[in-house]
Amino acid sequence: MIFWQLFISFFKVGLLGFGGGLAIVRLIYDSIQPFLDMSQETFANIVAISQITPGPLAVNTATYVGYEAAGIGGSAAATFGVILPAFIIVSLVCRTIQKFRDSKVVNGALAGIRPATMGLIAAAAATLVRPSLTGEGRLGTGLLTKLGADAGSGFFTAISGSPVDIISVIILVATVIMIAKYKKSPFFVLIIMGCIGAILGV
Repeated sequence: MIFWQLFISFFKVGLLGFGGGLAIVRLIYDSIQPFLDMSQETFANIVAISQITPGPLAVNTATYVGYEAAGIGGSAAATFGVILPAFIIVSLVCRTIQKFRDSKVVNGALAGIRPATMGLIAAAAATLVRPSLTGEGRLGTGLLTKLGADAGSGFFTAISGSPVDIISVIILVATVIMIAKYKKSPFFVLIIMGCIGAILGV
């Protein structure tokens, strides 16, 4: 039964999703393949939407995938599946945190999980970078072609035909600089880059 399958798949995501957010992107992508034949580019769009809408990435993605796979019932099953492990684990931890705070076994397990979480984030980057920078729907293609025609130069036309979306790369670099160097609010940066993308995507 698809509702049960959705519940189990996203229960695993919730159970093994150490680090949350981008750390479980690859885990989510692999989990949804039995239900939706989704390209990495489409999944990257879902992640982008999930990042700017209220709620955790895993919950938003589970709700969307469940609905696409089996309607409202599937959405409820996937969402309940992904949040249940956290509810159970937090309930147990609250009761035992004082007892195991100094446990070498627990501290060792956490020490092993931390680098694994970094590896999961790297896997998420590998999943999202290619469709974000080389996928279809290039930003500013019409603008670059027009600039090339007006300037009588093939430079802009060559850029528009590049295998890499140059404008997306510029947005990526500008985002990193604004957040890492100038300490701008990620919310502010997302709004600005989203507006730029909307303008150039027309």
